[in-house]
Amino acid sequence: FAHLMIPFPGYYDNVPGVTVEPNVEPANESHVSAAWQVWAYTSAAPDFLGNKATVLDPDSKVLRGGTNGWTCMSANPQGKKAWADPKAGWASAREAAPVCFDAAGLDWMKGWMARKKPLMKRDAFVWMLQGDLGFDNTDPFVTSKEEADPDQWIESGPHLMMFPKDPASTDAFTSDFTAGEPYTMFPGTDFAHLMIPFPGYYDNVPGVTVEPNVEPANESHVSAAWQVWAYTSAAPDFLGNKATVLDPDSKVLRGGTNGWTCMSANPQGKKAWADPKAGWASAREAAPVCFDAAGLDWMKGWMARKKPLMKRDAFVWMLQGDLGFDNTDPFVTSKEEADPDQWIESGPHLMMFPKDPASTDAFTSDFTAGEPYTMFPGTDFAHLMIP
Repeated sequence: FAHLMIPFPGYYDNVPGVTVEPNVEPANESHVSAAWQVWAYTSAAPDFLGNKATVLDPDSKVLRGGTNGWTCMSANPQGKKAWADPKAGWASAREAAPVCFDAAGLDWMKGWMARKKPLMKRDAFVWMLQGDLGFDNTDPFVTSKEEADPDQWIESGPHLMMFPKDPASTDAFTSDFTAGEPYTMFPGTDFAHLMIPFPGYYDNVPGVTVEPNVEPANESHVSAAWQVWAYTSAAPDFLGNKATVLDPDSKVLRGGTNGWTCMSANPQGKKAWADPKAGWASAREAAPVCFDAAGLDWMKGWMARKKPLMKRDAFVWMLQGDLGFDNTDPFVTSKEEADPDQWIESGPHLMMFPKDPASTDAFTSDFTAGEPYTMFPGTDFAHLMIP
């Protein structure tokens, strides 16, 4: 039951021995300085990944060497031609459109730059937490709003991309970029890939309004209002706001409209409530999770201890983190029973539950590395964790 875990900022807050230095914009630095460019380009990824990445300038010269096999650089298609003043550089990190990728991600980009089908050894995850400057969602080589189909032009905010080894694996996903869920960009082409929107994704998308999901004031933690907020806080607001919400007894607290479901994933259920009248001490204690029908297929298999039967890969959100697992054993959820070297209490993350668990074999299982890693490797429940 292997799956990929995809780490987020804050992922390592409860992991002993892992210290993450914040990546802070340097003060009083010119935007053409090495220091500013290193900050700007690495801001495309979570700090624990960008801090150790190799950084390239717009001429592909090394600004800083790296140690983790990842590279960060500008992806603005105009390069330095976009600099209004050559002595001033980029107006902002967003204008640079920075991107961070590993060797597999580079394989995809080499194909795209050559306009040839990418030759991939495995799927790749590529970070763009500053967003991009816009694409036609149907055409891999239209980067100008004037040339694009106006109904297909999307200027993305923060996001993660999944470049697939097999582009056809994206066919089962929507291509509607307003839906809030992972969607296919460039569908039906050799460059089809998944776009995974993060909070702030729709800030520059006309017609898409996202209401903030705010913890209700003065509400008991057993109230429907508080539970709806807590469980939907597992996902970005644009997804959680429209999801069906279930209580710990699997009763509907609120109906949904987008095919996603949010609920508590605390394995103890209401037994974890110190006071039955008070409910969860916090949203994190509830270990909320949000998933679609494909994610539910995986979880049904896990609950039955049988290999999940999946029609496609699934992405599952846990932005409050979880309460801990043994990274090698799908059914050990107690720190006392776990291998102490394999116990991981995850902070905010995204999971990818694969249709084929073997597709995770090419990823590391080292959960301290900061990159997507395999949880429960070598089992039917192997999946990717994305910190």
